[in-house]
Amino acid sequence: MKFKNIRKKFAPLVLGGVLAVASAVPVFASDSGSSLSSVETALTSSFSEVGASMTSIIGKILPIALPIIGGVLVVMLAIKIFKRVSNKA
Repeated sequence: MKFKNIRKKFAPLVLGGVLAVASAVPVFASDSGSSLSSVETALTSSFSEVGASMTSIIGKILPIALPIIGGVLVVMLAIKIFKRVSNKA
């Protein structure tokens, strides 16, 4: 039920985004090759920067998150083992 509500709210948003991108494609295609080349260069450099930023963020967060996740898993495993042992006693 909730998925239908979310889908109804976001469908116009997605459709608007698709239409905006579709309307921008002919503009880039009608320009000369050098303009399209500059757009390609800008997009490539932007995505490279985003990738480098995400890699550095993951590198900073991972040493903190792994021990926390490991501790949670150990506690969950200990609870599960305790429940099995206590039911057999």
